[in-house]
Amino acid sequence: MPTAPTISPREREVLLAVADHLTNAEIAGRLYVSVRTVESHVSALLRKLGARDRRELAARAPGLATASEPAGLVVGAPQPPTGFVGRAAERDAVVRLVGESRVTTVLGPGGAGKTRLALAATEAAAAGFPDGATFVNLVPARPGSVLESVAAGLGVLPRPQQPLPDAVAGQLTGRALLVLDNCEHVADDVAAVITALTTANPRLSVLTTSRERLGVPGETVLQLGPLPAGGDAVTLFTDRAKAVDPAFDADPAQVAELCRELNGSPLNIELAAARVASLGLEGLRAGLADDPLRVLATGRGEPRHRSLRSVIEWSHRLLSAEERTVLARVSRFRHGFDLDGAAALSPDLSVGAVSDVLGRLVDKSLVTVHREPVSWTLLDGVARFAREQPENSAEVTVRYRHWAARRARELTGRLGGDWRDEFDRVADDLRACVAEEPEHALAADLARLAYARGFLAEAAAHWRTAADRAATPAAAAAELARAGSCVHLLSHARDHYDLLLVAADRAADDPAARSVCLATAVVLAERFRGAGFVTDPVPAAELDRMLAEATRLAGDSAHVAVARAWHSGPGPQTVTAEAAGHAVAAAAGDPLLLSAALDARCTAEALAGRPDLAHRTTQERVELVTKADRTDPHAALEVLDAFRSAVTYAVATGALSDALSVSRRAAGDPALAGHPYWGSSGLVTTLALTGWFADALALAGEMWRVTAENGPPRNATLGVPLLAAALAAGLSGDEPAMSRWRARAAGVAGVATPAASANLAPLDAFVRARVALHTGAGLAELLPEVGAGFAAGRFDGYAAGLAAELAVVLGSADVDHHLRRAGQHAPHNRWTAAVLTRARARREGDSGLLQEAADRFAELGAVFEAEVTATAVQAAGS
Repeated sequence: MPTAPTISPREREVLLAVADHLTNAEIAGRLYVSVRTVESHVSALLRKLGARDRRELAARAPGLATASEPAGLVVGAPQPPTGFVGRAAERDAVVRLVGESRVTTVLGPGGAGKTRLALAATEAAAAGFPDGATFVNLVPARPGSVLESVAAGLGVLPRPQQPLPDAVAGQLTGRALLVLDNCEHVADDVAAVITALTTANPRLSVLTTSRERLGVPGETVLQLGPLPAGGDAVTLFTDRAKAVDPAFDADPAQVAELCRELNGSPLNIELAAARVASLGLEGLRAGLADDPLRVLATGRGEPRHRSLRSVIEWSHRLLSAEERTVLARVSRFRHGFDLDGAAALSPDLSVGAVSDVLGRLVDKSLVTVHREPVSWTLLDGVARFAREQPENSAEVTVRYRHWAARRARELTGRLGGDWRDEFDRVADDLRACVAEEPEHALAADLARLAYARGFLAEAAAHWRTAADRAATPAAAAAELARAGSCVHLLSHARDHYDLLLVAADRAADDPAARSVCLATAVVLAERFRGAGFVTDPVPAAELDRMLAEATRLAGDSAHVAVARAWHSGPGPQTVTAEAAGHAVAAAAGDPLLLSAALDARCTAEALAGRPDLAHRTTQERVELVTKADRTDPHAALEVLDAFRSAVTYAVATGALSDALSVSRRAAGDPALAGHPYWGSSGLVTTLALTGWFADALALAGEMWRVTAENGPPRNATLGVPLLAAALAAGLSGDEPAMSRWRARAAGVAGVATPAASANLAPLDAFVRARVALHTGAGLAELLPEVGAGFAAGRFDGYAAGLAAELAVVLGSADVDHHLRRAGQHAPHNRWTAAVLTRARARREGDSGLLQEAADRFAELGAVFEAEVTATAVQAAGS
C-alpha cells in the first residue's frame, strides 16, 4: 500500500493558499516570504502529489492539507548531514521522559549536542504520539514572536477573527508532541506559550532544548554533560575526522586525551575533527593549546555553530550587563574559584548579589558549579572569550593580584593543617599573579607553598624572584639561600654553593648577612665535598679567604664557628674534635645549625676510629631535626643528611636492626619521599647487608630509574647504595649485574672505578671480597686490596673483617695480622665481630665457635650470613 506523501509545514501553508486560488505573489505576501520561495514550494508540491498543474494541486489540497500525519512522522524536523554518534543512554532517557512528563528540557551549554539529541529522541518517541510530533526551531524567533514561530511550524493559518492562540491550541489536540529547539534567547515567551498550550491540552507533551531552565510548572530537566573521553568522544572524533580525511588513523589513547582537552564537547570535537586533515593531530593540539577560539572554527554549517567563538557569542549576547561584568571578572581565575574569590573581584556588588549572578550564569550553562566545597569553573573557551571583553579592565587585574596575595598569605598560615587541596585549586592563579605582581610577599609565600607541596624546582624559581623584589640586602640574601637549598635538594651542593656566593654579593652592604652566606658556603664546600665538588673542589686558599672575611664581618658567630669546625682538619672532610666541640656549643640555640655542628662532631668521632660514638651522635641529630619546620628547605637538607648519616653509622657499627629501622623511617619521611634516592638509599644498603637481595635490587632499580630520568647524577654518596646493589647482585649469582652496579657507583663518584674514590674504596673492596668468598673465585688477588689499610671511616671495619676471613681460608702467612686488625674494629662493629668469630672458628675448626658466629649474625638480622654460617655448622658436624 503506497504511503501518503510527506509535506512540510510550510508546504502545507502554500498548498492551502493554492486551494484559495491565490497567485504566487499573493501567497508570498500572506506568508512573508519571497515569490521565488513560493515557486520552489509549488514545484515541490506538484512533484510530490503527482499533479499536472495548479488546478489539480488545488483539488487535492483539502484532504492532504488537513489530514493527520502518520504516526512516527516528525513534521519540521531538519535532516542532519551526519549520523548520530553516542548519547544512547541520554536518548533513551529523553524518550522515557517525554512519555511521562508534560514538559522535558534538555539543558546544556552551547555545542553540547542538545539539538542532535532532541532529534534522535523525537524520532524514537514519535510512534508513541498518534496525534503527531512537530519540531520547531526557535533560532529565528524574537521576543514576542514565539507563538507565531510555533504556529508557522505547525502550519496553522487562523480563520478570520480567530485568535492565534486558539488556532495553535486547536491544532495541538490529543496525544501530541511539540519540540521547541533553542529556547534560551526567548525563554520567558517560551514558558508562557508552553503553559498556555499544556493547560489547553493536558495530553500534550513538550520537549525543549535550552542553555537555561524555563522554570515552567512540571518541567523535568535532563542536564547534558560532556561525552566520555574514552568512549563516545573518541568514536565521534574518529567518525568526523574520517569524513574529511578517509586515511585518518590515530592512537585512540591520543584521541581520548585530545577529547579531554576539548572538554568532551561534541561541537568542539566536530570542529576539531574538521581541522585534522590540514593540521594533523599534533598540530591540532598545539593550536588548541595556544588559541582554541581561533582553531575551533569552520566556514560551513549553521552560523551559530561555525566556531566555538560564535557559540559563546550567542550566549554572551543574551546576558544582562551585570552578568557580563561578573563573567568577565571571574574569567581571570585560571581554574576554579569560590565565592570569596568572585566577591573580591566585584567589590561594587554585595556577596549576595555575586552569588545570585553566579547562579544565573550556571543556569545559562556558562559557568559550572561544583559541590563539597562549593566552587565554580568556566570552560576554557568561555574564559578566554570573557577575558577579551571590555568589562575585564586593568582595575580587575589589580583586584585579582590583591586577592592572590591575600590567599597565599592565608595558606601559608595553614601549612601545619589542611591546605593542600585549596592550594592545588588556586596554584595557577597565584603563579599567574607572581608574574605580574611586583611585591615581594606573594613570590615568597608562593615559594614556601610550592616547596611544602614538593615542587622544588618551582620553589627555587619563586625564591629567586622574591630575592629580586626584596626590600633589603639581608632579605634578598635569605631568599637566595632558600633557593640554594632547593637546588641542593634537586641536584647537588655545588649549585647551592654558587647561589650562596651570589647571595653574599647581594648582601655586600649588610655585614652580618654576608658573613652568614660566606660561612655557609665554606661549610658546604667541606661538608658535602662528595656531592658536587668531586671534579671541581674549591681551593683551600679560597676557603681560607672566605672564612677570614666571614670572621672579620661577624666575629666568632655561631655560623663562623661551624664553618671553622668543618675547615679545621688537615685535609678535605677532616674535622678536629676541639673545633667540633666549640661549634656544638656555639650553635646550641639554632636547631638546624646545631645539626650541622653535630655532623662535624660525628665526622671527628669517625675519624678517631669511634664509629660507635658517631652512631650515637647521628641518633641525636635525627631526633633534633625531625622536629624542624618541614616547610623550610634548610630543614630538609638537615633532615636528609641526618637520616643518611644515621643509616651510614648504624651500618658502620654493624647495628643492622637500627639501620633497617631508621632506613624505613627515612623512606617514609615527607621531607625525603619525593627525592629519587635520598629517602630510599639507606634502605637499599641495609637490605643488601641483611640478605634481602631481591628487595634490595628491586628498590635500587627503581631508585636508579628515577634518578637517571632527572639527569646523570653526580653524587658520591649515591655510590654507597649502588655498591650495596652490586653486593646483592653478586651474592645472587648475577655477576654481569654486579659489574653494572659498580660502574654506576664509579660514575656518580666521577672516578674510573669505585676503588679510586676514597669514600667508596673500602666498601667496594668488601663487596668484591664477600662475593669472591661466596663463589670461591679470585680470593688470592683480592686479599691484598681488602686487607689494605683504609682511612678510619664507615666501611673499613667490614673490609678488615673480610680480610681476616679471606686470610684464614687462604692460609695466608699474614693471617695473624689480619685477625688483629679485625679485632681492633670488632668492639665498635658487631658485624665485624661476627665475621671475626667465624674466621677464628674456621681457623680452629671449632663448630661451637661457628655456631656462636651464626647466632651473632642472626641477632643482627643478617639472614644471609646467618644461613651460610649455619650451613657450615651442619657441614662441620656431619
